[in-house]
Amino acid sequence: MNALQEEPMRIALLGFGTVGLGWAANYLAKGCTVQAFDPAANAKERAAAFLDATWPALRALGLTQTERFPADRLHVVDTPAAAVQGAAVIHENGPENVAMKRAIYAEAEAAATPDAILASSSGGLPPSTLQAEMHRPERFVIAHPFNPPHLVPLVEVLGGDKTSPETVERTIAHLRALGKHPIKLQREAVGYLTNRLQFALVREAVHCLAEGIASAESIEDAVRFGLAPRWLGMGSLLTLTLAGGSGGMQRVLDSFSGAIENWWDALGSPRMTPDVKEKLLEAAGEITQGRDLDQLIALRDENLVDTLRTLAALHSI
Repeated sequence: MNALQEEPMRIALLGFGTVGLGWAANYLAKGCTVQAFDPAANAKERAAAFLDATWPALRALGLTQTERFPADRLHVVDTPAAAVQGAAVIHENGPENVAMKRAIYAEAEAAATPDAILASSSGGLPPSTLQAEMHRPERFVIAHPFNPPHLVPLVEVLGGDKTSPETVERTIAHLRALGKHPIKLQREAVGYLTNRLQFALVREAVHCLAEGIASAESIEDAVRFGLAPRWLGMGSLLTLTLAGGSGGMQRVLDSFSGAIENWWDALGSPRMTPDVKEKLLEAAGEITQGRDLDQLIALRDENLVDTLRTLAALHSI
């Protein structure tokens, strides 16, 4: 299957929350037909409101030329079995609960076409555990997007011990055709890759807040004005390499290994105690400054459009 070249390709979305809606926006922008299931009674109305609000961002990124989302290609159905009928790719977007996901898979597998990819959007559950009770585990794969999924291009792709290599490669090719930037993980790990990187920083941010090292605003600014501008064009390993100047990584290792280890040793491991939770709630109030969260989400998405354009220009680095 050469994804997105079969018109109109049918895509099944099992779970129509934030992630499912993000997938829907991407697929509708590419001309696919979306068949979605969600137990919420207002799923169709919520989807229409989301797509109306986010469609301008997709247009601004050049992902679609149509002025409004194609409502005639979005079908919200009553069961997972109805959603997967004729679908080439199935995205499961349910809660991070193994038993609930397995129940969804059991119904979906029985109605899916034999060669359909069954992809989970799980953010950290082991794929081998999720596929353990499947009849066709070789077609199961993790395809984990990042919030907001209709804009952020990264998708982590990871197979379990029963996933066929062909399924992993088909999934990667499919996501590239969708305009995503898939990365293949080489083995299973709790939290996969990007959440591990992300929450290492979150953990230390919480630690610095809890220990009174800096205010919430200063912690935010350290990332926004110090780390993020460099990280837009490169990751942590290239950043570390360039810290050695013309001597590169070898100079860093020769000159700073001891200091780096001391910094690692000083990092914290905070727990979500009542005191830490209270400080986090206070921090949230400080950094949002009473602004409406829906407005902040809209501002985030608007800023992401400009950021992604910049990222495209820096892609050659």
